[in-house]
Amino acid sequence: MAEIALGWLGWTEEQALRTDVNAIRVAYQGRTSMLRAIFGEEDEPERKKQPITTGDQFDAMFGVGRD
Repeated sequence: MAEIALGWLGWTEEQALRTDVNAIRVAYQGRTSMLRAIFGEEDEPERKKQPITTGDQFDAMFGVGRD
């Protein structure tokens, strides 16, 4: 969070330490939304679909049901 508060938001160390983590996240989201509105947004690359883990695969990975 310090990287975001100090670097991206430009806050002082004292401001960052006195601010709740959730407030820093909201401030960062607001800043990025503002920058997108001003400068536009790049086209998002096509996202790969994540494979779905079946119950049998989950059991095999985590040893569920084995003695």
